[in-house]
Amino acid sequence: MKNFTKRQLFGILLTVFSTFFVVLPAFGLTSRELDEQIAAEERRMTIMERRTAYYEQLIKKAGEKEKGILDQITQYDQRKGKAEQQIKVLELKQNKAERRIKELNNDIKKTDARIVEIKGYLKERFVAIYKYGGMAELDLLLTASTAHEAMATSILLSKIAREDEDMIEELGISREKLDASKKELEEQRALYASQEKKLQAERQAYKAEIQKRNQLLSKLRKEKSLHEQTAKELQKAQEEVGDTIRRLMRQKQELLAREKEKNKKRPSTNITYLPSGGQLAWPVRGEISERFGKRVHPVFKTTSMHTGIDIRAPRGTSVHAAGPGEVLYVGWLRGYGQIIIIDHGNDLSTVYAHLSSTSVDEGQGISKGQIIGQVGSTGVSTGPHLHFEVRKNGDARDPMKYLR
Repeated sequence: MKNFTKRQLFGILLTVFSTFFVVLPAFGLTSRELDEQIAAEERRMTIMERRTAYYEQLIKKAGEKEKGILDQITQYDQRKGKAEQQIKVLELKQNKAERRIKELNNDIKKTDARIVEIKGYLKERFVAIYKYGGMAELDLLLTASTAHEAMATSILLSKIAREDEDMIEELGISREKLDASKKELEEQRALYASQEKKLQAERQAYKAEIQKRNQLLSKLRKEKSLHEQTAKELQKAQEEVGDTIRRLMRQKQELLAREKEKNKKRPSTNITYLPSGGQLAWPVRGEISERFGKRVHPVFKTTSMHTGIDIRAPRGTSVHAAGPGEVLYVGWLRGYGQIIIIDHGNDLSTVYAHLSSTSVDEGQGISKGQIIGQVGSTGVSTGPHLHFEVRKNGDARDPMKYLR
């Protein structure tokens, strides 16, 4: 495992986090003033990132809604087309039934006329028989020249009477059949009309749903376009803020380098480090709300490695150095908020994050238990607590193995 010097560790931190930071370069500022500007811009960056993610999610949801609405429009259009086709079939059936009913009405009229005609003829015969009794038939029989002719005449008269009766009976049966057929067709026609009315209502409902979804689609596409434009503007703003922060970080590096050169000319001060194998003290007392290891992020709901422990404590609670050493970094890092990094020697360092304030400076010697800041909720945080890390050669280790 490669050992990192303080300069290398600081350089790595700057390299890693400067790519995430997003103020016009200010000259002649102190390191703390630069940190304050960087922190302000980092807060702006965090807000922009969240807003960008929010609008990207809106765009994604709008795309899903757009597809869903288009699918619904297609379904309703297919249903409307099916209903229209069924209406056409029913209209043809109704027309056919109408024509058949007209034909039956004509047949009924003809049958009724024939019945009236035959009844009239029979009526005349009955009147004649009533008037003259059986004289007419008797005259026909008496005028016959032979007995055979008289018998034939009698048979003919009987046959005519029977045929008249049969014809009336057949016409009556035909009339009943015609009436039954007409009634059946009228019932079918009424059924077709009822079905058509229902289908027309369905067709209108489908048409209304299609119109409604087209309006929703138009509104959704306008919103989606607006979200896309907003996301582009936010992305551009993020890039501009990022450029500014990188300029500030470079300026801070230059300032620190100049200060280090000045400090070389001064007498060196003795800094006490944690002995090899020494134990660390608790930086703050409180309940451990999150332990070291894999976890689901409480804000973003993503699975990640939790590189330290979270100790719940009221805002403003004093935070103490876990061991003696030198302050390696004081500033603002994305996600961590206000942060302090202390080098304890032997490639061991501790990290104190989400602080509301800091009370030490970079390069300052620190004693074990010394107050270095206060508990806060800066950066990406769910509430006041201290995020505490222990790192060996820059790699995160379980703090519980070092604390006593």
